[in-house]
Amino acid sequence: MRVAVIKEAECEAPDNCNYICAEVCPRVRQGAKETVFARENGKAAITESLCISCGICVKRCPFDAIRIINLPDEMAKEITFQYGINTFRTFNIATPIENKVVGLIGRNGIGKTTNIKLISNELVPNFGDFKRSYSYEEVIKAFRGKDIQPYLTKLYSNNLKIAKKAQSFTQTGKVKDIVKINRFNLITEDILDRDAETLSGGEAQIVEIAKTLDEEANVYIFDEPMNYLDINTRISVATKIKEALENKTVVVVEHDLVMLDYLTEFIQVLYGSESNYGIASHIMPSRNGINTYLEGYLPTENVRFRDYTIKIKKTLPPVTNEPFISWPEFVVDLKDFKLDTKGGKLYRGDIIGIIGENGIGKSTFIKALAGLIETNIGKLDLGIRISYKPQILKPFDMLVSNALLSIDPEYEKDLGILSAIGKLGINKLVNKNVNTLSGGELQKLAIVTTLMKPADVYLIDEPSANLDIEDRLECMNIISSFISSRNKCAIVVDHDLAFLDSTCPKSILFSGKKGVKGMTDQIESTSKAINNFLKNIDVTIRRDKDSGRPRINQKGSRLDTEQKAANMYFAE
Repeated sequence: MRVAVIKEAECEAPDNCNYICAEVCPRVRQGAKETVFARENGKAAITESLCISCGICVKRCPFDAIRIINLPDEMAKEITFQYGINTFRTFNIATPIENKVVGLIGRNGIGKTTNIKLISNELVPNFGDFKRSYSYEEVIKAFRGKDIQPYLTKLYSNNLKIAKKAQSFTQTGKVKDIVKINRFNLITEDILDRDAETLSGGEAQIVEIAKTLDEEANVYIFDEPMNYLDINTRISVATKIKEALENKTVVVVEHDLVMLDYLTEFIQVLYGSESNYGIASHIMPSRNGINTYLEGYLPTENVRFRDYTIKIKKTLPPVTNEPFISWPEFVVDLKDFKLDTKGGKLYRGDIIGIIGENGIGKSTFIKALAGLIETNIGKLDLGIRISYKPQILKPFDMLVSNALLSIDPEYEKDLGILSAIGKLGINKLVNKNVNTLSGGELQKLAIVTTLMKPADVYLIDEPSANLDIEDRLECMNIISSFISSRNKCAIVVDHDLAFLDSTCPKSILFSGKKGVKGMTDQIESTSKAINNFLKNIDVTIRRDKDSGRPRINQKGSRLDTEQKAANMYFAE
């Protein structure tokens, strides 16, 4: 089976290209002109059944808009949905389990959202025949004998009410009008009277989750519910979802491995080629499913979907004990918020994590270190070069290639940076305008350009936001190797415990009252900082015996009780 994908956004025919894909196609030259042709909108199209997969058009396309992928012929029987000619398609289908929580895990652009639309009846399977609309009866018949058939039968008979938390937040009006009941008390009194348009990302996420939980439904779907939430809130919200939806049918898409593991009972892996096609695996118990995903190999299907294993490993101690920089105690007073900090010292090779909930001064702290805001002792000048990646990223009008060159005209001579650019897929974006990048692509570009700047200390605020699991773990490795190999220092703010645990040997724990006052502890080991943080919220975490990834213990379980008795809230 041949999959040909032409990305319309990148294809510039006919305005800036005279269909070079057709000119170089051997089949077109032999007279089969319908192999590559112009669509009604002027964009190029490929007839997959006529394509011989020579790859010439892929190499010659000046806009890198074409992908030709060969799949086993038997996959043609498993295609579930295709958007149009030469577009993304998905094989198999996500399968909710009655009264259980199923998690979907996979890269961005691999079909998770498409599958959610299929099981919520926003899309109806077309089995690759995008010119035809299939009836509900035809769809049910096509899935006869498969686990999804009973679910679809109920769905299409209007016997299932779906409550869905979408990935994006589009609510308008007063919060109290959006969340009328608030029966699980997720919404605090201080935001009930606010307009939805004024909410922060985390506040908007909570409102969307509360609204979804308030609905009386048979099936609840949560698309990336942990985005923008701090660690404390993630655990609190996940616990609330588990308690509120016990014995309900739930589907969750999430990139935070700790939260995905905690929330779900079963996992379905989605794999394939980003933006080209996605395949839904069989269903596995959560622990096995997540570990299988990290391994990159599905033993039941005998499919290796990644040529390397993702390893979550503890970081080593700092590379040196050579003192580098220090900062004094200082206070930042922003009228309605006050941050009180302790002094600190960095050693060469240090990567320091910043741990704490939203609204207690983490971003304010690194802005102060960067000399961007006033403190009680003036703007800090640490006498070093600083490179700063802000939490909120703003797109701008410039080609990605020019954005890279503007930071360092000779960056291609830096093998470390070139490696990072390749591993994060930035090399595939060079002809795109920064304004057109997705949230994840913009995040990866910001991380790379931050590391490209000549600096002694790198201040990186929420690098895992909008990234899928593989890109998060790749960023961990890139930041760690970059800092250690160049004897630099970094301070990293993030809410993903696996990210902080794997990237930062040391951390600073922030505490205080959200939106009012923040305080910092001394720099200490990340394990100790996370341990103290978890103790404050009465949660224990163990490590998976095979992958080493952090896993939250169920409250009252044997391990939970034993770890609390030993004051080991975060297992080494």
